Amino acid sequence: MRDCVRLAILIGALAMAAPAVQAQQPPDDNDRSDEDAMPAIASICLSCHGTGGRPALEDVPIIAGQQPRYLRSALLAYSTGRRTGGQALVMQEIVKTLSEDDIDALADWFGGQ
Repeated sequence: MRDCVRLAILIGALAMAAPAVQAQQPPDDNDRSDEDAMPAIASICLSCHGTGGRPALEDVPIIAGQQPRYLRSALLAYSTGRRTGGQALVMQEIVKTLSEDDIDALADWFGGQ
């Protein structure tokens, strides 16, 4: 029951933080290509994984610089419920709304950080 309460609080915090985090994203510079720009969907990741995928909390995985193939695999495993343990319940809730294109964009962008 305690885990359910924690999950509900975290999901609520994520829902409230995502628009604020997205609003803080700096505008693209002219010297940056669209491929370098953070995908809009990435704002849901930033509240836990930190700006650019480098979290401040030590128990949250660093996703910046991970191999895109690994990130895709992990996100797909969360979305199908094959990946469990740790914060899997939180991740499963977050990724259930992502399309495969969203997953590809997130994996590529965070992998390039």
